[in-house]
Amino acid sequence: MVSIAPVERVVAVYGGGGAFDADGLRAAFGGAAVFRHEGTGALFAGVWGTRNAARFRREMRARMPVVLHREAPDVRLVMRSAEDRRPARPPLAGT
Repeated sequence: MVSIAPVERVVAVYGGGGAFDADGLRAAFGGAAVFRHEGTGALFAGVWGTRNAARFRREMRARMPVVLHREAPDVRLVMRSAEDRRPARPPLAGT
């Protein structure tokens, strides 16, 4: 299970920094994945795993309108990071 959103929306909720502005997401979940749409160059960031994906969607929905799609967008994985253990939940950006 993977949940993704446009990078600029992820940064608005979790903060940015680092490669592909994924440091905020990495700090909140212990890892992050970044995808690129080859046709448009648009970047998407997200997390994997059932619990992480559910928490990601819940926290994104609490801060902005989110549209869920049943089919994955046509994107390619460009970066994935993971830590050995899951971090404590830090406060979200802007709270």
